[in-house]
Amino acid sequence: MKYNTHIDRYSLEHYKIIEKVRVDLESRNAVIKELYYNQKLRSMISSYVHKNNGTKTDVDDLLTFGIMNFIKQCYRPLFELQKPVEAYIFSIIKYEWMKRAKKKMDVVAEDKRPEWTDGETIEEAIIGSERMVALRAAMKQLDEKCRSVLTMWASNYKMREIALRLEYKSEGMARKKKHECLGKLKLLTKDI
Repeated sequence: MKYNTHIDRYSLEHYKIIEKVRVDLESRNAVIKELYYNQKLRSMISSYVHKNNGTKTDVDDLLTFGIMNFIKQCYRPLFELQKPVEAYIFSIIKYEWMKRAKKKMDVVAEDKRPEWTDGETIEEAIIGSERMVALRAAMKQLDEKCRSVLTMWASNYKMREIALRLEYKSEGMARKKKHECLGKLKLLTKDI
């Protein structure tokens, strides 16, 4: 019997939080402030973020992000909390942290390009100066779109950037054009 009372009180507390958010601006702001200074919530987030190489700034940013997303959910007519509000906000934050971490890894992986010194370009370092003349001649035989795609690709532009700049419908279309143009270039340079 005690267990059922706990469930009812638990459900009622969550219902009250959602209703407080919906009442008016002042009440909503009071809930936001209460959640922002909730030590249990802050401690959970801080512990998680620091274990995953985050900073105090990350903790503050993520806490704000989590609370604002929770507040938005409260305005959905059928929204119900199935777990404590701290656990709900923590799950939002955990998901957001994983997204940010993945994004950072993608950026780092994309930005790992070789650094060239002594004024050499990538083309000159790889192909050599004698082959460069033949490569330029072959490039001139390609149509303008092919030259643009291959030049941007060789300059380490991302495929989505190439697609936008050259007005392809998608990144996949730009990638397809690059492969097609590389094939043509290989045929033109097979004797180099």
